[in-house]
Amino acid sequence: MAVTPTNTPATQPATALPVRTTPVVKSVGVVASPGQERGFVARNRTLLWFVLLLVFADVAVGWFSPVWERHSPDSYTARVHGCAERRRDVVFVGGSPVTEGINPAIIAGAPWRGRPLSDAYAVGLSGGTTTDFYYATVKACPVPPRVLVYGITASDLNDSRNEPHGVHSLLTRGDVIEIARTRPDAREWVTRQYVHSKLNTASNTYRYRHGVRMWAATRADHLFPDSCPSATREAGELREHAEDLARGTGYAPLKGYSRVRYDHTKARGEQPNPFGYLDRFRIGSHLKYLHKLADWCRDRGVELVLVDMPVTADLEAKYTVAFPEYRERVAEVERERGLTVIRATRDAVGLTDEDFADLIHLTPDGCKRLSLWLRWTLQQVTCSVGPEGAVP
Repeated sequence: MAVTPTNTPATQPATALPVRTTPVVKSVGVVASPGQERGFVARNRTLLWFVLLLVFADVAVGWFSPVWERHSPDSYTARVHGCAERRRDVVFVGGSPVTEGINPAIIAGAPWRGRPLSDAYAVGLSGGTTTDFYYATVKACPVPPRVLVYGITASDLNDSRNEPHGVHSLLTRGDVIEIARTRPDAREWVTRQYVHSKLNTASNTYRYRHGVRMWAATRADHLFPDSCPSATREAGELREHAEDLARGTGYAPLKGYSRVRYDHTKARGEQPNPFGYLDRFRIGSHLKYLHKLADWCRDRGVELVLVDMPVTADLEAKYTVAFPEYRERVAEVERERGLTVIRATRDAVGLTDEDFADLIHLTPDGCKRLSLWLRWTLQQVTCSVGPEGAVP
């Protein structure tokens, strides 16, 4: 007789026991249901908070930009914006020879065609080129002046050099496109510098890093006197430079040129600071912007005067090809455009090595001598201009 087994595992239906599940904790205060994955924000919360903190800090640095600019001013921007505040009677433009060599306060008031040049300003851009001075003039003179005096020298026209500071502080995207068309040889360089300038200004922390360091050095010196003397001295000179730039004339010479004299340097047998701006000298591309500057003046009724700035005899002796070629080109522009050219030679002004701080920059005494001479010469221009515009 077959016996049917009962209650065996093979025949007994299995009873499912309840399974206890543990919730998956995604982050503090957030409980995910079973099977739910953690989101991007939850997975990277610490990193995101760090990035937000950096952004906030960068914005905070930008809020205090006037403080940083007082401790590390951009002389290009300060002079261009300062000149543009109101209409000027006469504007002086040029490189460091103008920055250190022309004091507008001495020349202000000089008569010009029956009326005084009562409001004078100097847009001196150290290291600049003729290309830079054109764009600086356009931006610094939204209302054209009566007279524009360009203190020109050979290094302004040297196509072997360009000045990054001008691109970073002066140019817009449209200006870059214009330079690329006018000076194809500088197309790649100016485009690269413009992109670089935009990257630099994308971060306030990077943009104002030097001003922050100078401010920190000043604070540290107050708390711990003589803790960083070199940085403190630099910060003090830069604050004084910023105050000079804000005085309303653009004349803000660097203190270093008041502490040295070229004749003393030579007497000690020391080598002057190198001046390589005339190396590999060639003219052509920057010269186009001298013509553009002349066109800008002509179209706006501005009288353009060129002043061939004085340099030491040693600098001219070092570059025996550059200076004759430069002066020949200036003479060609003078004849073609009928410009007034004032040749401020050392003999004409009465300058010697003791009036120079180095090979090309004047001392404060040399600046006073040249400015007084230029004031007198400008008074004579309206009654002594020759048939081709040159001052005899």
